Amino acid sequence: MNFNYPYCMINIKQFQKPKEKDFFFAHHFQRKISGVFALLLKRTFITPNHITLASIIVGLYSFYYFLKGDAYHDLIGILLFQLSFLLDCIDGDLARLRSENRVKLSGMYFDYLRSLLLEPVLPIFLTIGLVINGYSELILIGMIIATIWRWAPQFAREHIVIRQLERNKDLVNNSQFFVDIPKGFSNKNTSFARLISKIVIIFWGLPIGLMNTITILAVTGVYLLNQEQYNEVKFIYLLLLATFYFLHFMKSTVDEYKLLDEFWK
Repeated sequence: MNFNYPYCMINIKQFQKPKEKDFFFAHHFQRKISGVFALLLKRTFITPNHITLASIIVGLYSFYYFLKGDAYHDLIGILLFQLSFLLDCIDGDLARLRSENRVKLSGMYFDYLRSLLLEPVLPIFLTIGLVINGYSELILIGMIIATIWRWAPQFAREHIVIRQLERNKDLVNNSQFFVDIPKGFSNKNTSFARLISKIVIIFWGLPIGLMNTITILAVTGVYLLNQEQYNEVKFIYLLLLATFYFLHFMKSTVDEYKLLDEFWK
């Protein structure tokens, strides 16, 4: 297939997510690759759902390597998880390319299901690797609880939105309803708070921050650290991650409650 790269870049931007709606790393790195693959796959029999399914399989397979617990297997696992995320980018680009930027709800559901199956579970499997290497099972219990709490406010908000739509189907045609849907953290944060938030997202945000940080840790473990040192560094990182999850739960719960109470009295 003969095409020049600048021409592809012009077309890629037309069917990819806007910069403000995408992850920084994904927009500047993964999307450069996923857009090209979407163009190559446009006229094939492969559908976005095929790619989503492949993404799920690769992501689930990556968890096997995390169970080993050493830096070498963690590196293989996280590279596979990176590939799974790249496939996730490709399926969205391909769906928008074929549908002229209109993505089917069924495809969005399948894609969201992929995110729920893989992204929240990644820290848990990394923690299992520590337990296999001799760390206390209490660490695993704490990470499972922290992960559940991390996602609970979001699920509660989405449940409220769905119930509102079920009770009043006219809301579907009410654009103001969707404008008023709370988006989580408000824009009233101070500059310092936004700076701290960005730092946290870079190192612990899902999925980009977590993937990239674990990649760096695993590479460091393979080439610079012994197994004991690597386990200690990974333990500290996951402990900070669990702490962030608990803090996120507390702040998000308060924010969501205030926003829901304000908009939907």
